[in-house]
Amino acid sequence: MKEPQELELWRYLQSQRELAARLIEGDSLEQVTPRFLEIVANLLRWEAGAIWEVVDASEPLRLVAGWSTSELDARPLWRRSRELSFKRGTGLPGDAWDTGQIALAPNYRDYPTTAPRYEVSAQLGLEAALAIPVPIGDPEHVLAVAEFHTLSFAAQSQELMALLSGFADQLGTFIARRRAEAKSAEAERFRQHLAEVVRGTQDAVLSKDLDGIVTTWNPAAARLYGYTPEEAIGRHVSFLVPPDHKDEEKVILDRVKRGERLDTYETERLRADGARIFVSLTVSPIRSPMRGLIGASVVARDITAQVRRRRAQEFLVAASRLLDTSLDPEETARTIVSTAVPELAEICLIDFRRPDGWYGDTIAAGANPEMAARLERIRRESPLDPGGEHPVAQVLRLNQPMIWRDLKAPEVVDKVSQNDDHLALMREAGYNSAAVVPLVARGRVLGALSFLHAHGDMRYDPDDLDFLSELGERAALALDNARLYRERDRVAKSLQRGLRPPRPAEVEGLGISVVFEAAGEGIEVGGDLYDVLPTEDGCWILVGDVAGKGSTAASVSVAVRHSVRGLTREIDEPDEVLRRVNELLLTGATLNDFATAMLARLQRVETGWRIVLASAGHPPAVLTGDAEPEQLGGGTVLGAWKEANVARHERVLDPASTLALCTDGWLEAGPVSRHQGPEIFAEMTQSLAGLELDELTARLRADAVSRSSGTLRDDLVVLAVRPRATSAEAGTPRELAVRAT
Repeated sequence: MKEPQELELWRYLQSQRELAARLIEGDSLEQVTPRFLEIVANLLRWEAGAIWEVVDASEPLRLVAGWSTSELDARPLWRRSRELSFKRGTGLPGDAWDTGQIALAPNYRDYPTTAPRYEVSAQLGLEAALAIPVPIGDPEHVLAVAEFHTLSFAAQSQELMALLSGFADQLGTFIARRRAEAKSAEAERFRQHLAEVVRGTQDAVLSKDLDGIVTTWNPAAARLYGYTPEEAIGRHVSFLVPPDHKDEEKVILDRVKRGERLDTYETERLRADGARIFVSLTVSPIRSPMRGLIGASVVARDITAQVRRRRAQEFLVAASRLLDTSLDPEETARTIVSTAVPELAEICLIDFRRPDGWYGDTIAAGANPEMAARLERIRRESPLDPGGEHPVAQVLRLNQPMIWRDLKAPEVVDKVSQNDDHLALMREAGYNSAAVVPLVARGRVLGALSFLHAHGDMRYDPDDLDFLSELGERAALALDNARLYRERDRVAKSLQRGLRPPRPAEVEGLGISVVFEAAGEGIEVGGDLYDVLPTEDGCWILVGDVAGKGSTAASVSVAVRHSVRGLTREIDEPDEVLRRVNELLLTGATLNDFATAMLARLQRVETGWRIVLASAGHPPAVLTGDAEPEQLGGGTVLGAWKEANVARHERVLDPASTLALCTDGWLEAGPVSRHQGPEIFAEMTQSLAGLELDELTARLRADAVSRSSGTLRDDLVVLAVRPRATSAEAGTPRELAVRAT
């Protein structure tokens, strides 16, 4: 019978042989880990173990696998371990990695930094642990850590600890060998794969030496750039570089010589047919084991479509904002064509459809303004025949966008050139490629929008048509909006002329001065109005304001003015006239037919001038005299109530008095903080009463304009009346004091 010491030695040798066999047969660390842990744990007579792999010195250990005896289920411990991050010097396995020596925890509870796992270990009954670096020695050479746990700790013999060191060396050799084999196999596979990828990839791949000479050229490079390998290899790579990027290749080569890699470097390159394309380059240094840095590989992806889509969206956003800045048709057209230069074209033009059906009245913009002006003149003198072969005529007949990639082709030149002058311009400008899109808005053909490239390396592609067509749709809508605005502006101005007479009528014995300032433009015209209606014994004076703006307000204003004109021929009392106007507004077509009004009946009497003034919600009139100014107002808005509330005032206007009326455009001029009340209007009128009427109304207007910082936001009427000597009384005629602006 063998002695116990001999039996122990025999057990050690058996374990060593079995481990060696397993390591020889094993293909990976994951494959040999379970048996390695079982062999070592049996030698230790411990119950659980795990292998941690050092993947990178800066990264935490990776738990490869855990093992335990059939009597102990240590899976909760390994689950908890996977949740933790053991870096060098952290926890028991991290300490073994950091020192390169076995880390022992005879009483696991007292070991530093064990708290994250101690609770789980205690629940399993595990009290002690140790961690063995693989291999033991220099921490920088540690490839893994073997960790073991036991239910009860017993000191191990020196022979066993030495054997464990040997086991660690064996496992370390296995890991190092497998890594080297994997790296070598991977490198070979990578080389083979790379060769296949280079041949079959859709990305263009080429290589160049440190002088920029092309050394390899794959099929995709031939497809992208249009050169065969025979045409490209041996040439300096600058043959792909546009003239305006001539210094770029030197910069790239300088960075390569510094060992730098360029990722997703976006730039432009030239094809064999002269077309310019956008590419994304990845440039990587090429190194030889014997010679070091020898050149660079260049992977190029064609991103022309992506770049054009991106720029197209950015351009459309910017262009859309610009298209809304004007509502003048010609100005809008010039904005459209100038916006496209030079981003989309060297020359851009709009040919409008004329009343006779031909295309001309052209608006053009160009990188060379003189060329654009010449083109406009040529089109004015020689409009395009809608039945001809010019690209514009073709596009509008087919009602679809089209491109011409080569405008230098003789058969194309014949169709495009209109006359000798146009042919000369085409050659001077260098016409190269064109895209034409129809301009159609609300079913109406406005004309065509043309884009011209005059650079030899620029071409329009079919992919451009979607974007250019969308731009054409927006441009057509902007042009049609401007046309509609112009029509409405014409109608509104026509209506506005009905809001007032061209100048106040002359009334013998009365001086009348009026300021009429229309603040709105086009369809934003307001509804302020005034009128002076002479009678045999004096006159009627009307000042009013209709709610809202635009053509509707203007039409209501016209209706009010002409209704008053008709009613005053039959009715003598101004308050009754306004009540009749109220009835008219109640029957209006909209719910906003409201108006304020001040209607005065002035009659010459022995003592001066008798005034009967009717007020319907309008700012009070002011009557100046020797004493404090008097405000005459009241009543309610016309068109709001079935029974109109109209205030009536009767006064006498003597030679020392002035009657002044205004609309709320004077009171509410400028920001709210600078608005004025009727009492301020009365005070200012009183203080200015000693001036000539024209000067008085001019001063009142100037105050409103000043409060508005020079720009009135609402219509303004100021009207002043004052008795004056008749021609018979004065002996010499005096000019009627009238100013209408």
